[in-house]
Amino acid sequence: MRNLTYITIWLMTVSIMDIRSRKISIWLLLSGGILVLATCGNQFAAGSLALYDILRGMVPGLLLLAIAFVTKKAGYGDGMVLVLVGMVVGGGKSFVIFGVSLFLISVFSIILLLFRKVRRNSTIPYLPFLTAAWLLI
Repeated sequence: MRNLTYITIWLMTVSIMDIRSRKISIWLLLSGGILVLATCGNQFAAGSLALYDILRGMVPGLLLLAIAFVTKKAGYGDGMVLVLVGMVVGGGKSFVIFGVSLFLISVFSIILLLFRKVRRNSTIPYLPFLTAAWLLI
């Protein structure tokens, strides 16, 4: 439970960094990776998370990384953070968190477009919506 609180704080930190600079520090990603590995190790040892579930949880993040590589429209940091989140929550919840985050960013984007605050080609940081989905789920 304590590790999940640390992951929440880490997600809030990367969200703020994403909003401010649209880049995620490699050191912040590495620290999140260490935190996630410790959490997965604890969950695996307790029997609450299986290796198969950890691997399934990585799928949405790997999909986002592939999209970033092919289209250059998504960030690699976004995909890496989603991979790490997916490792912690497992297969089922990672797809739900990914879906909810996409829904939230879509609603936000539509509102901004309706009020003419952004244009069609504007970029919006993704990680705040991933953090919101993490908190909701």
